[in-house]
Amino acid sequence: MMDIIGSLNCTDWSLLPPATEETMAQTAMVKGRFMGDPSHEYEHTEIQKVNEGEKIFEEEVVVQVKEETRLVSIIDQIDQAVAIIPRGALFKTPFGPSNVNRTFEGLSLSEAKKLSSYFHFREAIDLKNKTLLEKADLDPSLDFMDSLEHDIPKGSSHNLEDLSSG
Repeated sequence: MMDIIGSLNCTDWSLLPPATEETMAQTAMVKGRFMGDPSHEYEHTEIQKVNEGEKIFEEEVVVQVKEETRLVSIIDQIDQAVAIIPRGALFKTPFGPSNVNRTFEGLSLSEAKKLSSYFHFREAIDLKNKTLLEKADLDPSLDFMDSLEHDIPKGSSHNLEDLSSG
């Protein structure tokens, strides 16, 4: 995840707090436009289960979310959806995190035209759900992130490979 900076006056900049799973869940309930005031608090009601002894009650709880927190969550969601990297720019060893591939000189023209040559620059989500047969042709040192090959834009019924070949 990238650091996010913000400003109220375009002169003084500060680091915004990182998005967490909890803040992402809270801000997912907030709808509507931003107000332009980082201290503005949105309110929404959640139903939470409360245990009192052997009885379980449902209780309405008002959750307040600051606009600053919502902004960080939205930026993180956008970043997760659109940040991409070409195949081969990073490599992963069996012993640790990914590294910059210093020998990577870019994609060939034919490879640059293929969606399978690009990955989402985030922790793999879809790759974990692939079968062993689907993973058989993958190189674990290069193919450790989700490929763009099977992405379908929201609101579209077309596969992107079909659109790029026409």
